[in-house]
Amino acid sequence: MKKIYTLLVLAFFTLGVQAQIPEVFTFEEGLADTTWISFANGADTLIPTLSIVPNPQAIDPNTSDSVLQFIVKDDANEWVGMYTDHVEVMVFSEESHSISMMVLKSIISPLRMKFELSLTGAEDFSVPMDNTLTDEWELMVFDVSGAIPHYFQRLTIFPDFPATREFGTTVYIDNIGTYELNTAVFEQSSGLSLKLYPNPVRDKMAVQYPEMKGITVFDMQGKMLKSFTFQMTDSKVIELSDLQAGTYIVTAETGNGNYSGTFIKK
Repeated sequence: MKKIYTLLVLAFFTLGVQAQIPEVFTFEEGLADTTWISFANGADTLIPTLSIVPNPQAIDPNTSDSVLQFIVKDDANEWVGMYTDHVEVMVFSEESHSISMMVLKSIISPLRMKFELSLTGAEDFSVPMDNTLTDEWELMVFDVSGAIPHYFQRLTIFPDFPATREFGTTVYIDNIGTYELNTAVFEQSSGLSLKLYPNPVRDKMAVQYPEMKGITVFDMQGKMLKSFTFQMTDSKVIELSDLQAGTYIVTAETGNGNYSGTFIKK
């Protein structure tokens, strides 16, 4: 009976779950303490870690009224963070495998997004990134293509993850959700450009550009090595494990022309 129930549950998720992380974490409802749980943030647990505060820089690209403030204490562990189980089951596919988050930090330091409690027996999956801006909002886009096709129930965020902790800091976070290329989030970036990640790549690479219908890979001499055709999409994951190490050109075909970029194969 238990085996049948498990199969039914998996069938339900395979057939019925479409959304990944809806963009519900806007931090406008004041639910930081009940929705998110902090951990590894120093010895004094009486000092608040998470709170909803007015947006310290309510200008483009983030004009939200309220945001989440995460105070990282001086004696916090390197892996200080927060997690929530208040998400729909997170399912990643070739068409949707990017999670975005607005971040405002006063320092450059690593962040990490981690996906846990897999329903399909997968190991926890994490994506590290560094912010590139200080004292202004930055859109961070995490590539989760390595988690395809597994399901996860917990989202964990490490807002400041240095190799060793020397001091604390304050991080502001907002608008955690599925990253869609055809939304205003994309339009706020610096013009339309072909997105390739990870780059350098080992096996699979995500190619993003609005309304693609084909992708071609060339060597640096212009010889065509791979060609993919598909129904119109804004994002596609392609297999590159059989390519030798080196630099290559990838071209996305759209109804408005072709757009190219280079990538490095490890």
